[in-house]
Amino acid sequence: MKYGVAVIKNVKHHSVDKKGKDSYKFTGAGASYSVIQNVNDEFAIFLKIRENKLDEIISWLEKGPYKIDLLITEGFRNLNNPTILCVKDVEDVIPQLTENVKMISGIICSTNLNENHVSNLPLLDIEKDFQRFLEIFRIK
Repeated sequence: MKYGVAVIKNVKHHSVDKKGKDSYKFTGAGASYSVIQNVNDEFAIFLKIRENKLDEIISWLEKGPYKIDLLITEGFRNLNNPTILCVKDVEDVIPQLTENVKMISGIICSTNLNENHVSNLPLLDIEKDFQRFLEIFRIK
């Protein structure tokens, strides 16, 4: 089965758009968003929103022309949604654990842990066991 998937990533370490580029100028001049296409037929959408309006962006995606079965967010720790905690080491789990975390994944799965649970949560390499991921999050 093919799923319609959308991803929203929180980039904390650098700017997404670059000063001097046309897309940067368009949103800087007041455009609500700028859509660009490259030579590989890849598109990027730059939204210029002054406040954290993640709920509005999610609603916009859900109402858009492309069917979304699964919305993945990365780097947003304060959302009230089921969450996969992606970590490197076991000691990284407890400081980031919230009631929304339903499973643990990430680089920790490439280590030689002989456990399949950490803090009573399933430890799962999604690439190796995608079906189990679907079951945990009740995705059909």
